[in-house]
Amino acid sequence: MRLKEKTHRKFVEFFEKISSMYQGKDFELAYSDIQRETGAASVTLKRAIQALAEDGVIEVLPGRNSRYARFRYLLAVQNAEGKSETVANESHNLEDSSYEEKAQSGGITESVNEEISELTQLVDHLRRRVRNQEMAIALLQDRLAEIEDRMRRR
Repeated sequence: MRLKEKTHRKFVEFFEKISSMYQGKDFELAYSDIQRETGAASVTLKRAIQALAEDGVIEVLPGRNSRYARFRYLLAVQNAEGKSETVANESHNLEDSSYEEKAQSGGITESVNEEISELTQLVDHLRRRVRNQEMAIALLQDRLAEIEDRMRRR
């Protein structure tokens, strides 16, 4: 399961920050809190947690109920100096490997196509939002006209 570099980095930084708050010990978080802090959609949240667990960045255990999970940030096991270097090296290595993969497989055009499809989806989403707002405005205008008619009759 592949995450975008920005998303991966955002979640690693989030778990690193929370782990440092709990001084490297296990911590329990609600999925909604993680979602709120990272700004990720629920599907992205689940994919990111699964990907980080597979990469060995975090360990995920069941929480008190289905809305919570216990986490252990595994990169915090290393000493404080090595930790920041490791995270920097991992992100640099991921950037290098993703660039190499793109270059080897003609991925530059693939990445452009992915970006175009992502932008197309965003534009479609915005069009739907604008259409919903237009319909809401039309309903409000109709309601306002009805109220004005009632006032004139009185």
